Amino acid sequence: MRRSFLTIGVLLWLALPLAAQEKRLWVLRAPGEMVEYDMSTFAAKQTIKLPSDAVESPQSVAVNHLGQVLFSPSVALPLEEDDVESPHKVWFWNGHAATTFDLGLKREVTTAGSNQAVVEFAPAVYLSADGSHLFWFANQARRLEREDVDLSTITTWEAWRTDLNGGAREELAALKFPDCRCSTGACEESCPYGEVWAPEDGVGKLILLTQFVAAKTGAVYKESSRCQGEGTNWSCTALPDPLRRVLDAASDGSVVVEAIPDTGCCGWSNQSNDQTLVLANGKSQTVFDEFATYKNSDYDASFYTSNARLSPALASVAMTITATAAASRPIQLAEQGQANPEESKGIRKALEDLPAVEVKSLDDLLKRVAFVPHATLVGWISEKEILIVEDHLLVVLNVATGARRRSSVHVEDAAHAFLR
Repeated sequence: MRRSFLTIGVLLWLALPLAAQEKRLWVLRAPGEMVEYDMSTFAAKQTIKLPSDAVESPQSVAVNHLGQVLFSPSVALPLEEDDVESPHKVWFWNGHAATTFDLGLKREVTTAGSNQAVVEFAPAVYLSADGSHLFWFANQARRLEREDVDLSTITTWEAWRTDLNGGAREELAALKFPDCRCSTGACEESCPYGEVWAPEDGVGKLILLTQFVAAKTGAVYKESSRCQGEGTNWSCTALPDPLRRVLDAASDGSVVVEAIPDTGCCGWSNQSNDQTLVLANGKSQTVFDEFATYKNSDYDASFYTSNARLSPALASVAMTITATAAASRPIQLAEQGQANPEESKGIRKALEDLPAVEVKSLDDLLKRVAFVPHATLVGWISEKEILIVEDHLLVVLNVATGARRRSSVHVEDAAHAFLR
């Protein structure tokens, strides 16, 4: 008898320690404050002062369960002269005090025969789950160019960890990508760089690495690896297929939630079928299928999942569904679309509910457990409850009964709430 995702998930949940089920909540708000709230009463517990520009860039803010907070700019290759000349400071709250240190961007230009050799180094810093280290991942590229035209590049992806002050570096892993000819004259359009997914609660024993090309007409995903380790003993194993946009994963990488984004470019937003998949045990389950659900292939309105989270026992997945169009605005035909009044009517009706939160059980039937219009997902509190945003307020929803526990905590959007 085949075990379902649900059966396996329940067994895993029963094995979880109680501490792993107790979540903490922080909200980032103007003019630059991180406020922790009690999950049972929503009373404010403590406030941490952040740089004021953190509120405008919540995607650059990370928090772990211990309450450490990191605010770091994200800078990708290729670098411009202004990137290295401008300061890029990392702000870090270690749980007791704040400190800042330099991100460490580098760009060096030398002569190589009739060409120029440009060596670029762009690291990104992550919290650790246990609060004992900072993790660093970087692309280092040696690019040859002539008269501002890129010729080729040799890129190495590196991983290391440091102490909480950014010092005492310890190497973890390094992968050299194949030498690449820059066929379009711009290396970023034809050659891969490493892109990392890490758990939102900080790096523990897993990260997922994808070789990603930001091509002219749409992203190309070349190869993905599962990198796992403990201490300084890490190794990376290539996956059978490249991952596209990773939304969530189990702590050991055994279950991954992956979004297949639209290939639309050049002004078009709906040129392919957005899907969201749950990958486990070599099998794939489609938990979101744009064209099957919304019948929108003729119109330039794309429906997709902006985020998704696995439940603690891996028995369910919760997603925020959103769209590139609004019911109150005109919707043009897709590039190859044919006018269809019934299809247009259905799209507008669906748009009236968005954004919406949908929860599906990961059993063989993929049953819809909950659907909440005009809401966005923050995350799972327990196997039965999720935290959502409705009308800019935080709300606890029991996905089984539909019962709500509304708070008075105002948030700009779900990206400004951190449930750890």
